[in-house]
Amino acid sequence: MAKTATTSTTKKTTTKKATTKTTATRSRKKAIASTSVIQFQGLEFSENDCVKKAKAGFRKHYRGVELKDLKIYIKPEERKIYYVGNGDRVGSVDL
Repeated sequence: MAKTATTSTTKKTTTKKATTKTTATRSRKKAIASTSVIQFQGLEFSENDCVKKAKAGFRKHYRGVELKDLKIYIKPEERKIYYVGNGDRVGSVDL
């Protein structure tokens, strides 16, 4: 009977190791590079450009304040980028 118990324990350990290896290979997937381009009434601008402009506008209007979080809202019909920095600092810049 002692041999049967040992065999069962060994099989369980082997199963756990196989599961760990499968999880490790799944987490190694590479991030997909993507870009966003917005086209509106003859205008074309990228999301990266809008983020750069919003960051520059934040630094200009709120000198000395560290930017930790930035949300942008693009309104092409107004030709504006509205931003909220750090949850409470708002502003806008031209597209």
